[in-house]
Amino acid sequence: MLLVETVIKSIFLIKFWRRDLDPILNVICGEHGTGKTTLIRRAANEVGTGVIYIDIPSYINELDEAFGKAINYAFGEHVPLTIQLLEKTAINDNHHRVSKWEMALRTINQASTKYRKRYNKPLVIVYDNINTLFHNHPEILDILQDNAKRGADNGECITVFVSSEVPRRMELRSAWSRAQIPVMEICDLNEQESMDYLIAKHKINEEEAKKMYNLVGGRLLELQTVADCFRNKQTFEVTKGQVFSMVKKRLYSAKLLKDQQHHEIGKSIIQDLLKSEEIDIVIFRKFFKDEKSFSEVLGENVFAYHQCITRQRKQSRFNQSQWHISFEKIMICSDLNSYLLP
Repeated sequence: MLLVETVIKSIFLIKFWRRDLDPILNVICGEHGTGKTTLIRRAANEVGTGVIYIDIPSYINELDEAFGKAINYAFGEHVPLTIQLLEKTAINDNHHRVSKWEMALRTINQASTKYRKRYNKPLVIVYDNINTLFHNHPEILDILQDNAKRGADNGECITVFVSSEVPRRMELRSAWSRAQIPVMEICDLNEQESMDYLIAKHKINEEEAKKMYNLVGGRLLELQTVADCFRNKQTFEVTKGQVFSMVKKRLYSAKLLKDQQHHEIGKSIIQDLLKSEEIDIVIFRKFFKDEKSFSEVLGENVFAYHQCITRQRKQSRFNQSQWHISFEKIMICSDLNSYLLP
């Protein structure tokens, strides 16, 4: 079988960038470690000309540089001159200086218009790791989303937002009307794909590969980690101990261990999950008294956050995306009961 992370998913992603598609807003969702950034960068490189890839940094003071790098890479050495010219007039009606990333966004908009006229194809703009904006700088996300809608309405660009989750804020804005539903979710590998990955790429025998999959599940990042341990001739029991230690650190970071802030909430959630395997995101959110606590726990990858597509009604041509919470495979393997219950 061809490896999903090197072929199948890349081909799937590239479908976003076929130039005969109508301009639209796309969202790609995948939890940390699923390999989404690697796949998207590879797909963008394969498409080549006409794709602007912007990696949203964790620190907002690096946003200007991120936009600048993206433009220079996409358009070459002539762009800095364009930005210099924009800087001279970068004052709005209230005499407030416009940030460099906003000037860069204007440059991208101008380029989208010219690219469409010259090639009769939309420019593609990829914003990776937009989840870094959700809680601390949602106003920037609003600007990017509104700009994406403008580009789609004008037929000038296809915008792709890449994130670890889809925030309710994005779904509530008018720009969401231009989004491709359901969103694309990059999930963990299944058992066969994981076995293929370990055996074909890392030359691990079938018996050991099976043990590794049972230990960490199909998350690419974690499969890579245990494969590296095997290559370094580390025993499976030592690797298992390291994995369990990492799991405990996740629980600690999410404040779910005994005597920590979210311990009682964690117990209630896990008891529900042990009964039904997954719960709706709306129900999951109700366990928390505020958005900060909800995001804090969900962000530590103790629980898996994924979408379940259901038909809204028989006559409808639209799919409804419902987001569910379940256990991360690695958390099940480590026996959460020993940490949280009773």
